Amino acid sequence: MDWYYIDPSKPEGKRRNGPWSLRQMLGFAEQGAFVPETLVWRDGYESWKPWATVEPEVKNEFQTETIKQVIEEKILPNLTIAQANYASFWVRLCALAIDYVVIQLIFVLLTPFHSYLGVISAVSPQAMLTLEELMPTTIFILSIIFCYNSIFVKNYSGTLGKIALGIVVVRHDGKPMTWHCALLRSFLSLFFFGISHLLAAFDIEKRALHDVIANTRVLKLQRA
Repeated sequence: MDWYYIDPSKPEGKRRNGPWSLRQMLGFAEQGAFVPETLVWRDGYESWKPWATVEPEVKNEFQTETIKQVIEEKILPNLTIAQANYASFWVRLCALAIDYVVIQLIFVLLTPFHSYLGVISAVSPQAMLTLEELMPTTIFILSIIFCYNSIFVKNYSGTLGKIALGIVVVRHDGKPMTWHCALLRSFLSLFFFGISHLLAAFDIEKRALHDVIANTRVLKLQRA
């Protein structure tokens, strides 16, 4: 989409400058060519708008388009994406519900292993357990969740719940996911428990607290 801006330093009648791409407009802004009052326009605008008003929208759009391109080229090369938007709180909550079921299944499948370690089985009713008795089970389950999240986010850009709903986890700069980023994100998600996800309901980029700290974004993809 073509962008235009008004250059007040030029003579009357020659102040309209363009067309420029979204990337070029952001480049001009970084070079200091725009002030907050600089008027800009693109197709779809009813009138010229100050750069300060549209800058957040432009940056979000550019970031989303860049991440979408990275997904198509590096993460899911066989998938043509029509649109990539930030995944809403409710979509992420549904993905968490699916992951909860998957993790429960993994725990059950590992019954011989955690029984050998003395971990309490999740399928056996227990009565009035002490904190000391519950600790091995808690540590074991948290370890499963940590490994599950880290491995799937690093290798598949999302857990099974996210994959099922067309959600991907990406880095803010659009670069490929690293083990450091995936491990940090998983650790923070566990450290803050479910509280960190509440931020996604209010943040403009739908980021949970662990996304903010790990500098990741969660996108909902729509196939072309």
